[in-house]
Order: sequence, then structure tokens, then C-alpha cells
Amino acid sequence: MRKLNRLPVIPLLLAASLLFSACSRPTAQPTPTAEPATPVLPTQVETAAPTENPSRILLVDPAGAATVELTDYLAGITAENGLALETITSPELPPQPAATRAVIFLAEPANLADIAAASPDTQFIVSGAVDLAGIPNLSIIRARMEDQVFMAGYLAMLISWDWRTAGLVPTDTVMAAEKANAFENGARYLCGQCTSYYAPLIFFPLLGLESAQAGMNGWEGQVAVLEQSLVNSFYVDPSIVSPELLDRLAIIENTITRDIYTVSLAGAAAPERFTALVGADILPALEQILPAVLTGSGGVTVGAEVKIVQNNDESVVTPGKIDNFNRVASDLAAGIIVPLSVP
Repeated sequence: MRKLNRLPVIPLLLAASLLFSACSRPTAQPTPTAEPATPVLPTQVETAAPTENPSRILLVDPAGAATVELTDYLAGITAENGLALETITSPELPPQPAATRAVIFLAEPANLADIAAASPDTQFIVSGAVDLAGIPNLSIIRARMEDQVFMAGYLAMLISWDWRTAGLVPTDTVMAAEKANAFENGARYLCGQCTSYYAPLIFFPLLGLESAQAGMNGWEGQVAVLEQSLVNSFYVDPSIVSPELLDRLAIIENTITRDIYTVSLAGAAAPERFTALVGADILPALEQILPAVLTGSGGVTVGAEVKIVQNNDESVVTPGKIDNFNRVASDLAAGIIVPLSVP
């Protein structure tokens, strides 16, 4: 009986075991399909291209002396060569990059040699009475005061009546002796022994010499003496120009039957009161040397021509007289004429 009672237990345990295994096994889930990952591209950061200094010509003009003709020429040649043109007024110039092809000084800076040495890849051009040589990147347009006074003397004699011209030149300013000498030589270049035809018979030109500090009282005495010689054409040095002196010369016109003509240099006060003004014209020399300078060829010296820069009376300073003036000025710039007497 005990044996019979145990038999159903085994099947029951087996059935229970199978049932438990079936309940505890997890239900199979479908495997999800993986979406392909979208590739992340690196962000492109635009880098600004380095800014290079454009090639240029730099004009240094502290006194605002550049003429319209000069600036027009520079604008044209820079455009032809794909360059920029910049103008500054300060003569203080830091070392220049190679992109600065040429620097043009219209007045000589104090430390010109140092400036040129600090920028060996830049060519420099300077206008003035510069006494520097042997610097390969420096070219000089020689504009000398004695050349201008020489031509002022020539013009004063050219427009005078009966050769009656005189120069009013101070004795105590820079280059005083050279100015007096250049004026006389310029006047005599026209007529040699300039002897008047009418009395009083005098060799011209005459000179009125006085201290620049003497004031009108001092110059009144000089003008009175010249007035007695019937002088009707005067060179007046710019350093002594004053309204009082010009008024005194104009009064002479009322005491004789001829007009009074006056000549001075560019930059003189009251320019409208002169018959004509002369000055250095650097443009022809610049046109000659700048194309070569832009190719890196420098170290040359060329003379500036003296021009009539203001003509206030074309009935006196006529085209024919201007032509004569220009021919002499060209020879002077070329070194054919020496403005000062040989010591």
C-alpha cells in the first residue's frame, strides 16, 4: 500500500517542474532594427586671409606745396602701375615695408640719411638743396635757392625799361651774400654790360642792401636812392616783404611816367601784389626719375627747373618773354649755367 501511494507523486512533480520552467522563461522580444548613425561633419571655421599692405607711393608734404600738376602726375603713374597713392604731412617717418615702393619728400627732413638707411627696400626721392651722395636708395631733385634768385634777377631785367632794375636783398639772413650775387648774375646774363640808354647813365642792375631787422625806416633810404636812378623793376627778397615796403614801391609809379614792376619768390607774402613770382618746379625732374625709381633704380641727382609760378600781368610777362625765361631755366637746371660767381 505504501508503494502504491508514492507512484502518482513523481508525475506530479515532473509536471510541476515543467510548468514552472515555462512560466519563468522570458518571452522572446523582436530585435529592434538599428538606425544608421548620421555622420557629424566638422564645423568649417572661415579664417580671414591675412591683409597685406598694398604697394604704394607715399608723398610727404608738410607745407602743402604739391601743385595740381604734381598730384595729377602721381595719380596717373600710380594707376598705371597698380599702386596706391598716399599723402601725409608729418616728416617723421617710421621704417617702411617693402610694399612702400617710393617715398617722395617735398622738403628735406632732418634725419634723411637715417630714414633711408632704416628702409633699404624702399626708394626715396627728396626735393631741396640736399647735399647727400652715395646712398643707393636716395635720389635728389636739386632745388637750390641761388637758382631761383638767379632767375628772379633774369626776369626782373627782362621786364625792365632801359635795363633799370634793382634788387632789395637783406644782409643778415641765410644765404644773404649768395642771394645778392645770384641776383646780379641773373640780371647780367640777359644783357651783359647793362648800360642805360637814357640819363642818368648807370650800369645795371643795382642793389639795395640793408639789415632785415632795419624795418621800413632802413629800407626807405635804400628805395629813395634807387628811385633817383629811375629804377622801375625790383626784385624783393621774400624775407623783407611787407605791406609798407610794397606801398612805398608803388608810390614811385606816381613820380615817373613808367609802371613799377616787382618780382619775388614763391611763398612771398601778398603774392597778388607782385608782377610775377618764380619758384622751383620739380615735376619735370620727377617725371624723369620716378619710372626708374619704381623699378628699384635710385641714387641719382637731377636739377629742378625754375618756373614762373604766378604771372599777374600777362601784358608785361608775355609769352615770348616766358619762352626766353624757360630756355635759360632749362640750361640752369642742366648745369650749363653757374648761378654764383666763381670765387
